[in-house]
Amino acid sequence: MNPCIPLLILALQEPPAAPAPPPPAAPSADSPFLAVVGGDVYTVTAGVVRGGTVLCKNDRIVAIGAGVTVPEGARIVDARGMRVYPGLIAVNSNGLIRGNGPGVRDSFDPFSLNLDLALTGGLTCVQGSDAVVKLTRGSLEGHLLALQPWVELNVSPTTPSGRRDLAAKFAKAREHQRALRAWKLDNDLNREAGEEPKPEGVDENVLALLEGSKTARFSADGAKDLLAICDFLEEYPMDSVIFGGREAWTVAARLGRADARLVLTARDKDWADDTLNRPSGWSIENARILHEHGVEFAILPESPGVSTGGIIGRDLMTLPLEAAFAIRGGLPQDAALRALTLDAAKILGVEGRLGSLEPGKDADLIVTDGDLFHYRTFVQWAVVNGRVAYDKAKAPYFAHVRPRPEAGADEVMDAIHKAAETEQAGAPEGEAPQPAGDEPEQPDSR
Repeated sequence: MNPCIPLLILALQEPPAAPAPPPPAAPSADSPFLAVVGGDVYTVTAGVVRGGTVLCKNDRIVAIGAGVTVPEGARIVDARGMRVYPGLIAVNSNGLIRGNGPGVRDSFDPFSLNLDLALTGGLTCVQGSDAVVKLTRGSLEGHLLALQPWVELNVSPTTPSGRRDLAAKFAKAREHQRALRAWKLDNDLNREAGEEPKPEGVDENVLALLEGSKTARFSADGAKDLLAICDFLEEYPMDSVIFGGREAWTVAARLGRADARLVLTARDKDWADDTLNRPSGWSIENARILHEHGVEFAILPESPGVSTGGIIGRDLMTLPLEAAFAIRGGLPQDAALRALTLDAAKILGVEGRLGSLEPGKDADLIVTDGDLFHYRTFVQWAVVNGRVAYDKAKAPYFAHVRPRPEAGADEVMDAIHKAAETEQAGAPEGEAPQPAGDEPEQPDSR
């Protein structure tokens, strides 16, 4: 027998099979980790992560990316073929907040119908009365986010006496600030400074506005009133927000120079006044023109409440449709998203925690089955403080409309492991999952 034959037989034999990998750990309801996996993540500040993962621990985001390793036992939201956005923010609301100040927490009903309906529309944070709150369904934990110290001001040219009185208050407060700065400088230079100036007769709200600890709130629609506000802000710079702005497109450059911020209703129509020799009235391009002049704004519908009746898109339940109307007027889609998220958070002074998807920010986000601004899109999940506050498949309102096919936990974990292995091996990433056939088409943003 040829001695090479046994060696040849051994060479042709298949190597022993490698041991099968252990099955992925099942998600644990007690895990501090929540992973939203496989969706296109619209971060607002850092572009779009295709087929990415948002990993949250407790109430904060800890990682975002296409190759994020998901801890064993983490709670999983399967967002494959869907989109992930920051939670939407309403800078004004009715019917969702009761009481005033810190007392809103004691008056909050975490199981109210309006709360559920607001979550179905993608809202996770609202302002009402003098408080900014999160829609923490089923819990009071983390409900009160901040107190919103707005000071109502009126500088309309139609009330000249009131405007003069207000200017006198600001002049007195500014004089006190100058005296206080001079006293501090003398103390620093070891000069004879005397007693510290007291704010006697100074309006404390006006002083707070000049110091930046409070925000001025104006209401104005006409160009004349808007220009009066610009004059006042240029004389007394302060944090401010203007509600209304119907004719803001006619004075956009001036609003930009005054660093004014607005809250707009894109469909707040009023026809031009033919008796005027200047542009007037409403324009579908209002938001676009303001954006091009660097004016930050948030968008609100006509009604700041939640309703199941009336015309669709006219209340907070369908807030994105109001922004879609601004897109129809030429506003870029990324600017429309900012108007519902980051720019709204800036107006409320909570942009350090909300408004974009970034590591370190609060774990408030929504998962949609299509483009946020398409009328057929549904919110599938809403996450508030790292907890799933709304799940369309389990809520009684829209679960029957285009039911969501559920993937098993093993299937989801297998997909996560395969994506991580591909990332580690340096293989090129695949295309982002395509929407299912019954999902909304891309809206025409022209």
